[in-house]
Amino acid sequence: MNKKNPDKSNIKTYWFVDLLVVIIFLSIAAFSILLFRNDLMRSIETRDETPVGQIIIRNNVVQRRYADRVLWERLFVDSPVYSGDLIRAADLSAASIHIDENQINLNENTLIRITQAPDGKGPFHVDLREGNLSVSTSSGTGLILNIMGKQVHAAPGTVLNAELGEEGMVVRVSEGNAVLIEESGESRELSQGMIIAHDIEGTELIIAAAVVTYPQPNARFLKSTEEMIPISFSWNRINLKPEDTLHLQIANDKNFTRNIHLIQGLDSNAQSLFDTGNWHWRLLFVQTGLADSVLSVGEFTVTDGSGPDLLSPVMNSVFRYHTDPPQLRFQWLEKSGASYYILEVSDTHDFANLVIRRQVTAASFIQSELGEGTWYWRVRPGFSSAYEGSTGYSSISYFRIEKSADTRVAVIEVPQPPSRERYYKVQPGDFLSLIAEIVYNDFFQWQRIFEANDIEDPDLIYVDQILIIPKL
Repeated sequence: MNKKNPDKSNIKTYWFVDLLVVIIFLSIAAFSILLFRNDLMRSIETRDETPVGQIIIRNNVVQRRYADRVLWERLFVDSPVYSGDLIRAADLSAASIHIDENQINLNENTLIRITQAPDGKGPFHVDLREGNLSVSTSSGTGLILNIMGKQVHAAPGTVLNAELGEEGMVVRVSEGNAVLIEESGESRELSQGMIIAHDIEGTELIIAAAVVTYPQPNARFLKSTEEMIPISFSWNRINLKPEDTLHLQIANDKNFTRNIHLIQGLDSNAQSLFDTGNWHWRLLFVQTGLADSVLSVGEFTVTDGSGPDLLSPVMNSVFRYHTDPPQLRFQWLEKSGASYYILEVSDTHDFANLVIRRQVTAASFIQSELGEGTWYWRVRPGFSSAYEGSTGYSSISYFRIEKSADTRVAVIEVPQPPSRERYYKVQPGDFLSLIAEIVYNDFFQWQRIFEANDIEDPDLIYVDQILIIPKL
């Protein structure tokens, strides 16, 4: 009697299905690798293109996706940007972009695209896809902001703020002039202190508002002394009665829960003193029996612009040589946010006769051309044009160089500074891996800082916190 195996046909079917599934997954993997390769090649090819601008300030996570690329890449200070780039600032992040002498400031959760005409002529276009940005123009052609199908032509010398959300768009002109062009082609002049708002359907809204003309959106100030600095506020009143008074509320956080300061009964200006840190402000319209109305909000940063601590040559050091002058390494502590440093060396205490004046990007400089004598030196930090205010010099240090007739005298290297702990003051937007990059040039050394300071949660550090930076 012949017996059939009833499961043989089923096994063949299962085998075919398994093979088909494997083929499909391999095809998907191959296609993904192809996309990744093409995306990588586009990244490499962009290095041969001329960038249209660069990132000059960055806080936390800021990313770029070039033109038709698939992958996002993280941007850092001095990263180039290209025409066609999509750039986004994540939650609790921000960036400043310098393009053709114009500055674009992105606030958190903001997405834009930058484009330029193929012939390279005419103003740059910035498409605001979502979020909040400010623009400061200074070039001859200005800049065009595209928002909700409308164009805002910002003339040279214009400062404006624009936001786009689920409820619609708002554009405020703080300085200069702009022209709003509707999809229909109709245009409207927007001068300093004006505001225009549209709901998501495109209907213009008439709202009570206060357009702040100073400080500029996302302003950055430098404080070079220990004293707090005065900052003035001024604004234009829109659709408010003459008798209506406003309140200015200031805090360290955007939720207005820390370090709150309230100035009441204001008309169109105010002034207050500020220390270093990231500051948030809002103008409130308070009516009896009604909820407070927020007319305008903003933030600015006060950065320590004082001179850095000098490390070497150590104060009152003596360097002796027989034939060739010694090689000296000038070194100082980095200043958070500084773009460069000015090193000055003089043979007089008042620096009337400068022997060396160099601009350097690193926190050190090597020199081997100084001869006999007593030499005085100091350092001043430099910041990008996004900052307002001046910086200060470091304290003055000095050392001596002596020539010896003793042929056995060897060149004395720069003495190491006394053993000391290094410290770092947390700045707005800092996180541990970023601090590790700044002080060690290595993201992955954040664990050392974490352990040295007995931090309970690496995500919970605060502005102006003093951290011990252990030596590697």
